[in-house]
Amino acid sequence: MLKVLVIAVAIGLLLWLLFGRGARNAEPPRGSKHSPPDGAEAMVACAHCGVHLPRSEALAARSLHYCSAAHRDAPGDAPPHP
Repeated sequence: MLKVLVIAVAIGLLLWLLFGRGARNAEPPRGSKHSPPDGAEAMVACAHCGVHLPRSEALAARSLHYCSAAHRDAPGDAPPHP
């Protein structure tokens, strides 16, 4: 009887390792931090106010990015506190 129990537990463990782990190692679900959505674009922070926006919509000046012309032209463009 003990042999049957040990064999059943071993088979159960083997099945759990084969199928349980395989499901966790599968492709991450859409929208997770490991798979960017289709058409994803790099985000940048405005050097004046810190708001994040797509790089294509940002205004670049002096190797910094800004959310608007007013912030680009404003004095004191030090990045805000993190």
